[in-house]
Amino acid sequence: MNGDGNGSTVVLPADLNNVITVSATAPFAWVFDQTTNLDEPASYTNYGRSLVDIAAPGGDFDSPYNFWWYDMVMSTIPGGWSWSAGTSMSPHVAGVAALIIGKNGGEMDPHEVAKQLTKSADKIDTNGNSLFYGKGRVNAYRAVTE
Repeated sequence: MNGDGNGSTVVLPADLNNVITVSATAPFAWVFDQTTNLDEPASYTNYGRSLVDIAAPGGDFDSPYNFWWYDMVMSTIPGGWSWSAGTSMSPHVAGVAALIIGKNGGEMDPHEVAKQLTKSADKIDTNGNSLFYGKGRVNAYRAVTE
């Protein structure tokens, strides 16, 4: 859904104050072309310059080819591991936020955490205000080293 609509639609929790809104990315038909863009907007993700703050891998299931699971994210499931896709596969941003907080002594102003997340994100298709990626794709290494 495009969050840049006419303002009559409220997207929760994304439109709440102090919420970091994450869009999901995924490759498309990666098994056939490993040089493919790993950051295509996932088929199910919300988007919009006024909505999305940052992007993270979420995987996708929309490849019409066999081996579609290679476009997903390997994740834990009850009893083991499996390929999965969806916004619940995008906790990368929360994990990187925890790394940032840990690096800074365990306590940080939430706005400073958000600022570091977006400042260190990899710019995907613009200089940081993308319809699908917000300020860019989360980058754990840069978030704790810059």
